[in-house]
Amino acid sequence: MAIAYFCKNTSFDMDGREYQLNQEITKGLWQAQEVRTGRIHEFNIQELQRRYTDGKLVFTKDKNEVMNQEAARGNLPTRINRQLEGQAWDKAKIKRMYAKAIEHLPSTEGIVKQAVREVWEKIRLPEKAPHWVSVCSWKKKYLANGKDAFALGEQHQRKGNRTSRYPLEVIDIAEDCIDRIYLQRERKTIAETTEEAVVKVTRENNQRPLSMQLPLPTRRLIERLINNIPAFDRYAARYGRIAANRIYRSKFKHHVTKKPLESAEIDHTKLDLFVIDDDSHIPLGRPWLTICIDSHTRCILGIYIGFEPPSYLTVGKCLKHAFLPKSDLQKQFPEIRHAWEAHGVMEMLFVDNGLEFHSISLEKACFAFGVEIVYTPRKKPWFKGKIERFNRTINDGVSHGIAGTTFSNIFEKDDYDPSKHAVVTLSTLRLIVHKWIADYYHQKPHRSLDNYTPAVFWSSSINPEDIALAHNPAELDILLGKAIADKRVTNKGIEINNLLYNSHELMQLRKQYGEDLTVEIRVDESDVGHLYVILKDNQGYIEVPALNQEYAKGLTLWLHEICRSYAKKHFKKADVYSYARAKTEIREIVEKELKLKRRKTNARVARYNDTNQQAEAKTKAVTKTAKTAEIASKKPSAQAKPVATKSRPSYAPIIDQRA
Repeated sequence: MAIAYFCKNTSFDMDGREYQLNQEITKGLWQAQEVRTGRIHEFNIQELQRRYTDGKLVFTKDKNEVMNQEAARGNLPTRINRQLEGQAWDKAKIKRMYAKAIEHLPSTEGIVKQAVREVWEKIRLPEKAPHWVSVCSWKKKYLANGKDAFALGEQHQRKGNRTSRYPLEVIDIAEDCIDRIYLQRERKTIAETTEEAVVKVTRENNQRPLSMQLPLPTRRLIERLINNIPAFDRYAARYGRIAANRIYRSKFKHHVTKKPLESAEIDHTKLDLFVIDDDSHIPLGRPWLTICIDSHTRCILGIYIGFEPPSYLTVGKCLKHAFLPKSDLQKQFPEIRHAWEAHGVMEMLFVDNGLEFHSISLEKACFAFGVEIVYTPRKKPWFKGKIERFNRTINDGVSHGIAGTTFSNIFEKDDYDPSKHAVVTLSTLRLIVHKWIADYYHQKPHRSLDNYTPAVFWSSSINPEDIALAHNPAELDILLGKAIADKRVTNKGIEINNLLYNSHELMQLRKQYGEDLTVEIRVDESDVGHLYVILKDNQGYIEVPALNQEYAKGLTLWLHEICRSYAKKHFKKADVYSYARAKTEIREIVEKELKLKRRKTNARVARYNDTNQQAEAKTKAVTKTAKTAEIASKKPSAQAKPVATKSRPSYAPIIDQRA
């Protein structure tokens, strides 16, 4: 390390400006000139020392000025090697003793020889006294580097020829071949790149005289040029920037939780498992599993199993399961031995940038429960690594080793036919998933929890009275339903998704507020048999059923859209009777396809059958009574009597607060 003094002509940086000490006006008071503007300032020595101690003053003269002076003399300061150890460090200390002995002496032969002889007789190192010229060169190097002893160390790394033996023309051709051959998504090899470079240089030599021939590039040259490219850039060029970000990721802000329910993570995974229906034994396809995990205890708060692709419906169902206690778990699944205690409303919810997480309804529901949504950066799953890691764990624990697995990797299938060997029923899958979480995962020691089990860590970290719960569980379906504002109420009721909804309570509202009444409604996409109308002035809500319950009750919005599309295409109609007829024909088509092409069962056919099979028994009755129900709905009630709205607990108005 170099040294410096508060003396005349000393330069230093302070507060982003460079100063030079000119003279000491009085004792302890220095005059300094600002280098850039020439402005004169006065500083007290105590103030300068305090700034130096705080790291706000950095000396610059002893390095820059001496380097410029020595460069003019042809003696550039040495690139210092600070890794000196053993004998190399001992030699540097010996050189320092000789350089320090002649530090203030003139560099004349007689004087330097006498000083060298005195030092050598005192320390007897090295074996014979060094030459006086060598000692003078040590002195220059020592002073040029601010009396830094490391500068006197041996510089073996600077030995040898450091200039390239290849002309710039060859380097340019080689770099061009690297860009076109090696740094491409085809990921060709170094050998292919070298061959291309040799061919290019050979063609160039064919057009040159013998005296101007270029040397052929070697593999060693190509490797050296490739290694000069930053590793991130190399990987991004060959595998893509997203893959490079994943490999060379860095996370500086680590969210540390202090208690359960402080934060949770939610995501989806597709199980490597084929499922069959319990009644028809028809393969339903690979199920989607939506999971919500507590970040502090690693306990699973809630899950949802379905065959719909990730959507707001799956997120809402998973959050509902996470909010509510699992008090009926062992009643529903008697085979499960342990209780599933993890539940409650979390403070923060970490999600990715999937479309299902950018829903206005999700934001409103979360804000109503005081849940802050935190969106992680795009294409960076490690920002919610707990749920990402659990997705792999549950796939390995639940899917693999059970007949019906697809093995993710196609090369592991061999002669395995998943459509033939799909023997896990939907009810069995639900039992397996719930039992695996409650009896295995929650009871297994976790290394990040100091080898405590998630269940023990949960019970020891939070008391039942500290668990945040939804004020009214009945409001969950409303708040987590799809919100539609300003829907007009007519004499027919409310029409949405080509279905009519009406009730005596709704007509009473229309009589009270007028024929131009518009309301806010919530639609449960898992059951279009009813919807919720939000009352004004925080008076709660009313549940309005669909007029044709035989068709709509228990029907998902997804399947209803399929029926609508089919009816419009084949019947050129859009009414409830056509939808019921379409529903029957779709079921027949699915059964026919499964019989003819059983080995090619796909997720789309499976999703058709998921809901249709459940309603198979009642479809015939729907086709007979659909028209009658529709006609009856248009007639005014003979005894229309006012009915008070259902007594429901009120809740605070939901305000759209987009983050």
